[in-house]
Amino acid sequence: MRRPTALPMLLLALALPVQAEIYRWTDAEGRTVYGDTPPEGVEAARVRVDAPAATTPGIPEAEARRILQRPLDREEGPSDQGYTRVQITQPPDDGVVRTNTGEVQVTVTTEPTLQQGEDHRIRLLLDGQAMGSGAGNRFALSQVAPGTHTLRAEVIDASGAVLQRSGESRFHLQRTTVRQQTRPRDG
Repeated sequence: MRRPTALPMLLLALALPVQAEIYRWTDAEGRTVYGDTPPEGVEAARVRVDAPAATTPGIPEAEARRILQRPLDREEGPSDQGYTRVQITQPPDDGVVRTNTGEVQVTVTTEPTLQQGEDHRIRLLLDGQAMGSGAGNRFALSQVAPGTHTLRAEVIDASGAVLQRSGESRFHLQRTTVRQQTRPRDG
């Protein structure tokens, strides 16, 4: 038989705040990952997690704004190399590009944004071969053959040293043909 006090005690225990450590790191694919246990051998930064204002009834709006606008701790900022994420967002990973001209539009996202004042550039690699670099985040590749291809983006400095790189992204280029198979006619 259960004691009548067991349920209130259980509810009280669930209501107590849980103090867990949260960490941020970059995985082998170049994606930012959050979790309570970083993998061994990976540099991870501890992330400060505050209770959301919604759980604090009656917090004044001015206090909530002050909390949200305060600067982040140093450990939450960019890493020493400056970039926490480099990702190819277009074409999507394992996506299909349909074009008869062989032109492929590529978009690269970096966090923080590309530091052009430091003469940082993005170098794009198609199937492991450098296709050029630029100070923008959009590229147009031309004369790409039909088939499956890999893309990788690297943030480089003025000397060409790699500061950060994206994970490998794959896309499939298909061309539409005007040739149609001959079909037997009915009748």
